[in-house]
Amino acid sequence: MTAVSLAQVLIAGLQAGGIYALMALSYYVILSATGILNFAQGEWMMLAAVFGVVLIDLGVPYPLAVLLSIVAATAVALTAERLVIRPMHARHASHGMLLLVLFAVLIVVRHTTAHSFGPQDHALPGPLPEGALILGNSLFILPQTFVVYAALAVVFLLTWWFMRHTWAGRSLRVAAIDPIGAQLIGIDLGRVRLLAFGIGGLIAALTGWLYGPLFAASFSMGNAPGIKGFIALIIGGIGSPLGALVGGLGLGILELATARYASSLWSEAVSFLLLIVVLLVRPNGLVGTAEGRS
Repeated sequence: MTAVSLAQVLIAGLQAGGIYALMALSYYVILSATGILNFAQGEWMMLAAVFGVVLIDLGVPYPLAVLLSIVAATAVALTAERLVIRPMHARHASHGMLLLVLFAVLIVVRHTTAHSFGPQDHALPGPLPEGALILGNSLFILPQTFVVYAALAVVFLLTWWFMRHTWAGRSLRVAAIDPIGAQLIGIDLGRVRLLAFGIGGLIAALTGWLYGPLFAASFSMGNAPGIKGFIALIIGGIGSPLGALVGGLGLGILELATARYASSLWSEAVSFLLLIVVLLVRPNGLVGTAEGRS
């Protein structure tokens, strides 16, 4: 174990953790406003990357392809809320039923994309050159990694500011804590759900453009980040953006360290093991209690 090896693990771990943290933030916005767990978040991420590949293949300029694909994926997230969640909520469906329905949406979107787009992987270019940068003699970092770091910082700060310091953000939190009281002070719960699904979909769609250039765009690309993002949120604490950040970055570093110094086979299991330990020892998450008092 050398300093260079540790630094390489930290760089790669923060890169993976940044993706997990962004997905955790997308879950956080929806959960904090509605109490609904939407496992289809990974599919909005996938759709943005897939739409991007299609648009670039059609000759659409790169910045416009990024914008249009993110808008399109977010629109699908909003459509799912209007066509699926709203009618179910009107029938007073339980959160368990909503979870099952959204899981069905996940399956439909994933397999429709596989049928339309094909099962193979497609390269998705990033905004920066692909060649790795060499720091010192043997420390490597991809330019896309810097994009992940910067995007995470911006999205985290915007999410924290929006939820804490805007009327709309506070409305989301009030609607989840006391729906009846929220309605009494004029908060439209339907609009709250739509806004939450829209913001959550937007964050997930943006993440597709961060994850895709590092790996590839495919119909199944949202599976692992979607699951790890949810685990990261539970580990960090579902009550705050800080929980999503801490959980995501910590999980990414732990996975990469396990793969490097133990076995890649264990790196997949360690996230679930950490989840079990945190739920047993600290059910509110690593920063959940502290944030809840603030």
